[in-house]
Amino acid sequence: MNDTFKQFNKNLESWFVANQRDFPWRKTTEPYAIWVAEIMSHQTQIDRVAQKFWPQFMKKFPTIETLSNASWEDVFPVWDGLGYYRRGRNILKTSKIIVEKYSGVFPAIPSQLETFPGIGRYTAAAICAFAFDQKIPAVDTNVSKVISILWPKTDVYQTAQRLVESSHSGRIWNSAMMDLASALRQGIPIDGGLGEKFFPKETCEKFLAKRKKTAKKLNKSKKFQIDVGIACIWQNGKYLVQTRPEGKSFVGFWEFPGGKREKGESFRDCVKREIMEEIGVKVSVRPHFYEEVCQFKNVNLHLRFHRAQIQEGIPEPMEKQKIKWIKPADFFKEKFLPTNHNALRKLQKMRV
Repeated sequence: MNDTFKQFNKNLESWFVANQRDFPWRKTTEPYAIWVAEIMSHQTQIDRVAQKFWPQFMKKFPTIETLSNASWEDVFPVWDGLGYYRRGRNILKTSKIIVEKYSGVFPAIPSQLETFPGIGRYTAAAICAFAFDQKIPAVDTNVSKVISILWPKTDVYQTAQRLVESSHSGRIWNSAMMDLASALRQGIPIDGGLGEKFFPKETCEKFLAKRKKTAKKLNKSKKFQIDVGIACIWQNGKYLVQTRPEGKSFVGFWEFPGGKREKGESFRDCVKREIMEEIGVKVSVRPHFYEEVCQFKNVNLHLRFHRAQIQEGIPEPMEKQKIKWIKPADFFKEKFLPTNHNALRKLQKMRV
């Protein structure tokens, strides 16, 4: 298998030399610039990020020090239009932490990066690969599909790790895999070095057919899906709940803490990250006990509820929301977010 990986990487690098995409952040190894690009690209078309949002942000805040000295009122004008404003707020929070606690130097350890607001497994891996040239795979949904097609019935992350370890450069390998996945997604012919051994015509067609089928379904419904990981943190027979913060719908309603899953991130990793960001504690997370898809006009919310326990820290609201502990018997005495109701009923029947 190692010989196969080495041959694939050799062909991949040859293909990449002739077909690589031109993004401004690929011309630097500065972790700050790469981090901003990765966060912006989570829910925005990458060409829009490259042509408009990243350049204007870097012009306004050329270093992490200039960003750390800013307020949200300073950041908002250059973030406006990207949406998902929590990402922008998290960038601001993280910049202050890195300047104050790390003298403005990004840690080169994924587990450390994942402790910062808004940085999950994928983003931490991307920073380490692109800024520090570490042989760590940054696996998003599309890269995962490429690997699963080429090496079916194998663990995607383990295979990706073995592949990148067989390469000459973590930076080049990750860039090449992302560009390859993008080319396949768009139906661009895979030539220039990869060869039919790894990408025979039927494999490319299979990948493209999957994408077209998914796109057709999405266009027909005119909806997109958001995955949300939710933590039901229990302690001494009670669960931790919080109010919806200002600026969101259902302000003041009670809910379990949690948030949107990032690309390449598992639901359990999502829950751990979100809980650290929202209430500042480290938790252990069990497999989900309930999931539901809530359908709205333009979006489907895929919710997964996980029971969790605090491992380290004391809960403290980071977004000025109220928090409290509540017994299951008292759930429906409070005004809860409607999307939490079925999980609440499920929890009432479970042992704490």
